[in-house]
Amino acid sequence: MENPIIEVQKISKNFRGLKAVSDVSFQIKSGGITGMIGPNGAGKSTTFNMICGYYPPSEGKIFYKGKEITHKHPYEYTDMGIARTFQIMKPLGNLPVVDNIVPSAYFGRYGAKSLKEAREIALEVLEFTGLYDKRKVLAKDMGTPDQKRLEMARALATKPEMLFLDEVMAGLNPAETEAAIELIRKINDSGVTIFLIEHIMKAVVSLCERVIVLHHGEKISEGTPEEVMNDPYVMEVYLGKKGGANA
Repeated sequence: MENPIIEVQKISKNFRGLKAVSDVSFQIKSGGITGMIGPNGAGKSTTFNMICGYYPPSEGKIFYKGKEITHKHPYEYTDMGIARTFQIMKPLGNLPVVDNIVPSAYFGRYGAKSLKEAREIALEVLEFTGLYDKRKVLAKDMGTPDQKRLEMARALATKPEMLFLDEVMAGLNPAETEAAIELIRKINDSGVTIFLIEHIMKAVVSLCERVIVLHHGEKISEGTPEEVMNDPYVMEVYLGKKGGANA
């Protein structure tokens, strides 16, 4: 792959002697959308957290735009142009939606220099993510779909070049999932490279140019969604022998 934005080289992670991830390597193409799938316990979240700086790899190296970031800390990532969401949402429930986003605007490559600028960035992101009309609503009073949008909005306020999405469609109904797919596509169209973990195969197939499959902490397949879906081993260990759109 020519000039990948992320390159992962043989990373492994041990927890008290238990190897959660073993010798995983892959690249993420700049400007595209790459997905990671696998059954529960496959090592997806551990891999995701290693790439995002939350877990140091026990072995291996991670590169961002050709520079090694293996031992960088999470707080250094926003300055590099990297942002992420979390599967478990923790909004500032007693604050309005806009005030949940303002703090994020101070961070990143082009962090706000004043409260006025931070609020302007927050309002722009709210407009972009479809939350503008709910900017004064307390975050705790929003439903799951809007809280997931808020999670993405907070990440986008740092103006990232690379966005990691951790199961942002979990718990959504089909209509909400479709709306989330459109937002993710819109984010990507704005120039942000996306790497996502997702269980909803309809979303993975619709969005991703390439898909990486983990099983028992090892990479067992990688390719286009079509190639992965037609891999007999993937069908057996993850999708089931007959597959399934929401396996």
